[in-house]
Amino acid sequence: MKILFLNRLDRYWEGKVEELARAFPEHSFISYSSDSDPKAHISDAEVIVKGNLSQADLDKARNLRMVVVPWTGVDGLPLERLRERGVIVSNTHENAEVVAERAVALALAVTGRVVELHNDLAQGVWLGRPSNKESTWYSIIGKRCSVLGLGKIGQAIAKLISGFECEITGFKRTSGGEFPYVKRVTDDIHDAVRAGDLVFVALPLTKKTAGIIGSDLLSQMKGKYLVNVSRGRVIEEKALYDALKSGTLAGAAIDVWYEYPSSDRPATLPSRYPIHRFSNVVMSPHVGSWSVESMHSMVNGALKNIESFLLKGRPEEEIDLDELY
Repeated sequence: MKILFLNRLDRYWEGKVEELARAFPEHSFISYSSDSDPKAHISDAEVIVKGNLSQADLDKARNLRMVVVPWTGVDGLPLERLRERGVIVSNTHENAEVVAERAVALALAVTGRVVELHNDLAQGVWLGRPSNKESTWYSIIGKRCSVLGLGKIGQAIAKLISGFECEITGFKRTSGGEFPYVKRVTDDIHDAVRAGDLVFVALPLTKKTAGIIGSDLLSQMKGKYLVNVSRGRVIEEKALYDALKSGTLAGAAIDVWYEYPSSDRPATLPSRYPIHRFSNVVMSPHVGSWSVESMHSMVNGALKNIESFLLKGRPEEEIDLDELY
């Protein structure tokens, strides 16, 4: 079997792939580290490791049996076509706790006005002295919180904020599951939003969730704080800007965006709208998983999925593509 790594491998990746190759010498492991043009092997690869895959590449991959995404989000793949072809899509949730940590850090930063007050103090302006600004910040201790999406990341967020004695309501589209840190679970996203003063978004991006938080839902968030660590397009971009501009939202902390840098645009603002100008917005450049520990854990998770597939014909973690459509 040919396993093709189309992501760039660092030393940790390389070491782990070499370990896997020694354990399974009957299979071929091809990457940019071992081949100057690994994409030349797409046509006969049975496993491809890549977070995003074009339709053109998929069409070339005639023997493809599984795509391994070395993180959680799979929205960079042509999922409907993969589903039609019966290709397994595997991801890893090893980053859940670290992303949850980032979410809580962002929440504390926006409610505590950390960035805003830092910027003020860098100019010699002290909160309330002599500024006319409101001289308080917002504590999350004992507050009502909503977690939209109760996957591994959402559950990890709930666990962390339970330490602040928050009353947690969770939103989950399908029934079932046990959530020890969540007081109440609802399948009504409007109900969930109404229940929280602080709303965490941890939904996967699918056809069903794209734009699920629009102007109607945002209009119900008067005086609430919004934290997004899922994907930018889960929230309608203009609706988010309007909710901030109008003062509906008390604040927002965001790690996931609408515009990303590219080779021809390395310096890129994260939105078509000037969200970055609001003092009650805390921005993070989609680095929720970018701790050293998390990066290593995601590598380990991806390779465990490959090992499981080689041994059993199924990965340890598998996306239910039927559930997405």
